[in-house]
Amino acid sequence: MSYGPLRAAEAVFFVDERGRKYLKELRAGHRVTIRGTAIRNDDLIGQPEGSTTDPDQPETFAVFRPSYAELATVIERAAEPVFAKDAGAIIIHADIRAGDRVVEVGVGAGLLTIALLRAVGIAGELTSYELREDFAGNAAAAVARYHGDAGNWKVKIRDGNDGFDEDGVDRVVSDIPEPHRLLDAVARSLRPGGSYAAYVPTVLQFEALRKAIDSDPRFVMPETIEVLERSWHVEDRSVRPDHRMVAHTGFLTFCRRSAVAAA
Repeated sequence: MSYGPLRAAEAVFFVDERGRKYLKELRAGHRVTIRGTAIRNDDLIGQPEGSTTDPDQPETFAVFRPSYAELATVIERAAEPVFAKDAGAIIIHADIRAGDRVVEVGVGAGLLTIALLRAVGIAGELTSYELREDFAGNAAAAVARYHGDAGNWKVKIRDGNDGFDEDGVDRVVSDIPEPHRLLDAVARSLRPGGSYAAYVPTVLQFEALRKAIDSDPRFVMPETIEVLERSWHVEDRSVRPDHRMVAHTGFLTFCRRSAVAAA
C-alpha cells in the first residue's frame, strides 16, 4: 500500500472527538453517514491523511488509514486473527526483513498475511498455503481491501504438510493446529540460518512442537514466548493501568534452521 492523498475505494477510519473509530470505504460520488452526519466522500478523496470533515456538520471526524492493530479488532473474519502484539513479535523475533522470501502456512483472517506483505516489501515474496478455499478467499479479499496490489503474493490451496514448492526461503511462519507435523516441510524449504515461527493458542500444541524441535537436529535455538499487552488510562491527574488488558491470545515458538542435512 502506498501513502499520499486519500484515494477512492480505500478503507479508512473516521475518528470522532471522543476517539471512537468507524471503519468505512471511500467511494466516489457517495456519502458516509455517522449518527446523522452525512459526509461527502468526494470532499475527502485527494486530501491528505489526517484531514477533518466539514466543521459545519453536526459532528467533525478525522480521517486516517487503519493500522494493523486497529484492523485486528474490527475486521470481519471467519477465523480468529493474529493480534498486533503477536504479529509484531513474529516479525521481530523471526527477523523478517524487506526483500525476504517467506512461506506462510494457514492464512486465517488474512491479517498476518497483510503484516508479512508489509514486512517483506515490494522486493520480497510471500507464498501462502491454505487448506480451506473459503479462508483463502477471505484472506485475498482482506489483502485487496486493506493492503492493495500484492503482485508478490501467491496463495496455494493445499495442505502445507505435503511440502512446499519453494526452496531456499528465508522464513516460514505458520498458524495451524499441529505445527509439529510441518517440520519436515519446513526443513526441506528453509535455507540454513533461516527462521521458523509458529503461532498456536494452547500449551499442548506448543509442547508437542517443542518436543519435535528438540529431537530434530535440523532445528536449533528454540524459544517459546507469550506476549501480554496492558494499556494505560491517562486523563488529567488520573494515570493508572486500564482495568482490562489483552492477555493470552497465543504462544509463539521460534527456531532456526541448522546446516544439518535431512536424515
